[in-house]
Amino acid sequence: MWQIGESPYNFLYIAAVLILIWLALSVGTVVVKMRRTEKESSRSFKYEKMFFEDVYNSEAIVYMMISKEDKKLLYLSKNAERIWGISEDRIRTDIEVLESLAEKEYRRDFMQKWKEWDEKEELIHNFVVSGNGKEVWYELTVTLSQDKSAYLFRFRENTYEQAEIKSLRDEIHKAEMDVKYKTDFLSNMSHEIRTPMNGILGMLALSKMSAGRMDEHCKSTEEYKAIAEYLEKAESLSQFLLGLINDILDMSRIESGKMELAREPFDLFEFAEKLRAMFQKTIEEKGVAFKMELLDFDVRRVIGDELRLSQVIVNFLSNAVKFTSAGGEISVTFRQMNRMDGKVHFMIRVRDTGKGISPEFLKRIFKPFEQETATIAKSHGGSGLGMAIADNMVRLMNGQIVVDSEVGKGSDFSVYLALPVDESQPQGNTDNEIFTKDSPAAKEDIQGECTIEGMRLLMAEDNEINAEISISILEEMGASVERAENGQEAADMFTDHEPGYYDTILMDIQMPVMNGWEATAVIRGMEREDAKTIPIYALSADAFVEDKRRSVEIGMNGHISKPIDFDELVKTIGRSGSER
Repeated sequence: MWQIGESPYNFLYIAAVLILIWLALSVGTVVVKMRRTEKESSRSFKYEKMFFEDVYNSEAIVYMMISKEDKKLLYLSKNAERIWGISEDRIRTDIEVLESLAEKEYRRDFMQKWKEWDEKEELIHNFVVSGNGKEVWYELTVTLSQDKSAYLFRFRENTYEQAEIKSLRDEIHKAEMDVKYKTDFLSNMSHEIRTPMNGILGMLALSKMSAGRMDEHCKSTEEYKAIAEYLEKAESLSQFLLGLINDILDMSRIESGKMELAREPFDLFEFAEKLRAMFQKTIEEKGVAFKMELLDFDVRRVIGDELRLSQVIVNFLSNAVKFTSAGGEISVTFRQMNRMDGKVHFMIRVRDTGKGISPEFLKRIFKPFEQETATIAKSHGGSGLGMAIADNMVRLMNGQIVVDSEVGKGSDFSVYLALPVDESQPQGNTDNEIFTKDSPAAKEDIQGECTIEGMRLLMAEDNEINAEISISILEEMGASVERAENGQEAADMFTDHEPGYYDTILMDIQMPVMNGWEATAVIRGMEREDAKTIPIYALSADAFVEDKRRSVEIGMNGHISKPIDFDELVKTIGRSGSER
């Protein structure tokens, strides 16, 4: 026998044996790995196939597997032929036969989704199969297999679900149409009601003017006093009716999502002064102390909807006046909280020492048509919409209302808002001084009171009664008024007179032949020196923000809503008293 070391060939023999062993082990490892991979792949496919086999008896679900590489059918659940009426052999021969299941529009939609599919999430598509006089809906879900070599298709019948969805959609559409019809109806009714209301309030104003011209002997009679009282009450009831119309219309537009807010610069200090002037006399005549203050402000000009904010605070103050007895106190506090990112954050709080609100009513105070008791509704009036509108208005402004109240001790209503700072003009004095009737600023304002005396106005108004009333009131105030019956006639009258003949044009919007917006566009487009500069104001029963915005966009200087507040009209279009 050969002994190690006895021949030089022993070493070579041993080395060769070791190399052969190493090669055998390497090949074996590769074979084992290949078999393991094959086994795992087979197990994966077997698992997916077993899953499909478990559900092949389903009456409503068909499963299918298609090779990603060559689009060949790898698997089809056995219920496919029973459900679709297409044999597996035919599908295997021509997979595109499945396209005949869905109508063209659904196939087109699916192919668009397929092109956009990233193969990460499920692709879901609903389509309908028509046949034998009925429609069957399917939900198709497509995913990738675990090894990403095949597409897995799941066809699930969902006819009942689609019927439910369609029913819900129909109900939503019907609800939306109902809201639209209601909003359109109320909008039209608003215009139709505002127009005669303008006439009623105008007639009352003329009656009061005529009564004011009576001699002192007539004014001292009981008959005159009774007539004056009737006129005051008629005007008060008309204003109440107008307020009710506005509230119902506002609530309708809020519910329909059509309420828009203005974004216009206004002065918070002037806003506070208007509130003080509006309520101070009434509150103090009732024997209630009144206090208003502005605290910590370094900004006074902001951008927002002054009218709607006023509507909110006026509602709070009106309620405070109703429910606070003589000897009590009402205060209004404006306080700046901070200023950041171009906005000023502030609070407006109305506090009273009135009857307070019960905890039960506080829970529903902002719901429409809610009032605490029937007795309150009867004794104090109101529609029960004020608080609901206020809450929605503040929400539209991205603000919040906080209420704190205790029965027998009073209530606090606080509005928290953040409005953009108006950087277009200087902020002015912010020393927190509220102007009083006796202050120099107030006296200066009285001396500069506006007037329309001596002004020549062109009024476009198609309603005969409204035109007669408006002209009579304006002429009583010292103006000279010429009337056009439609927009075309107004444009012609402006053209027929030399530049500067008219001081201001008052333009109704809804008129025959040519409406007020069209007439304004015609006038603004004329090649004459005063066409671009003459003040043109809309007088319209259309009182929404979008109407006012359109009036300004078309070239008008402002939009005055009907019924016309002639005192406000004079302030808007009149000359300063110092210019007389």
